Amino acid sequence: MKRLQAFKFQLRPGGQQECEMRRFAGACRFVFNRALA
Repeated sequence: MKRLQAFKFQLRPGGQQECEMRRFAGACRFVFNRALA
């Protein structure tokens, strides 16, 4: 019998962390779109 377990986390970044996370997400989106082109 298999048992599946999952965890759910909520991120609460500070001002500088949020800025860096948004910048990283933008860079990832740019690279992904360039790879598709």
